[in-house]
Amino acid sequence: MPYNCLARFLGGGLLCLSLACSSGAASERTTGISQPASAPAASAPPATPTVPTPLAVVRLGIPQGLALPLTLAVERGYFQEEGIELQRVEFASAADAMPPLSTGELDAGIGSFSPAFFNALARGIRLYLVLDAAHLDAGSAGLPLMAPAGSGGRNNMDLAALRGQRVGQPARGVITEWALDRMLAEAGLGLDDTELVFMLFPDMLAALAAGQIQAAVMPEPFATLGKVRGVAVRVRETSDYLPGAQIAVTNFSERFARERREVADRWAVAYLRGGRDYMDAIEYGRDREAVMALLARATGLAPEVLDRMGHYPMARDGRINVDSTLAMLDWMVQRGYVPQKPDVVSLLDPQFAEYAGEVLDSRR
Repeated sequence: MPYNCLARFLGGGLLCLSLACSSGAASERTTGISQPASAPAASAPPATPTVPTPLAVVRLGIPQGLALPLTLAVERGYFQEEGIELQRVEFASAADAMPPLSTGELDAGIGSFSPAFFNALARGIRLYLVLDAAHLDAGSAGLPLMAPAGSGGRNNMDLAALRGQRVGQPARGVITEWALDRMLAEAGLGLDDTELVFMLFPDMLAALAAGQIQAAVMPEPFATLGKVRGVAVRVRETSDYLPGAQIAVTNFSERFARERREVADRWAVAYLRGGRDYMDAIEYGRDREAVMALLARATGLAPEVLDRMGHYPMARDGRINVDSTLAMLDWMVQRGYVPQKPDVVSLLDPQFAEYAGEVLDSRR
């Protein structure tokens, strides 16, 4: 079910519940207790109709794919509890969402970094980078280098063997290419020593199975699907080469952050609450079975795939890794993908993460 439809469904459910409670209370007051025949019956006060408070609509631009903390927050009704109707608008990439974000047509966006993203900032598009959406941690295993089955498994593949080989990539200048660059450097190689083949992640699994590519840095759930289907094995983990790397961030439009600050604060609370629930399930096993079942229903993935796959951590304090963000930007500049370096630091706004963290900590 699309998120905008889901939000309306949940909002409608709350409205029906409110009306049902109002109707029951009115019926009770009208019936009351029987009065003696000799006494005039007291008039029941007129029932005051319950008027539900309208939900504040927030339009979120997001690339197609999994956003599990967001999904959990939506499915558990956290946005509705904060008085928000979340309407999700899907885009092919985070960069595609930037024009409507810059005009305020979209209120928020979630996406990964790319040359198009930073080049748009360099051209003067203003938006605020406010919350961590996903990053890499040691052991998270969310972004491995995959090779065809039979390649030896983790750390048994000689990276030098990739010289002159075909390696799958989704695009230029994205984190999978940055990760591959770091891995190849371990073997004294560079990106130009391989033949990069650009394709979508689902196509990479078929290409690995057919021997059309010899490796690919792939996100979950594709990595685990490759292993389950017996067509690919993990040979390296990106978190070993880019510890703490920022995978994706939440952006607020300038209009949303400044003119609707109170709604933006509440949005941050709902989102971070979903992120903390997700991390509790992943790291501590808290309510894990129920969380995985809920996410399986929402995403269409089999529960066993969700349970086995690596994950992208989300910072419990919601803060973006500034050093990693700037390091990735520097790499893009060195590669020539970003000719003019934008002032990203001026657009990093931790106030929303701080507010959401304080609110959630106070509710414990």
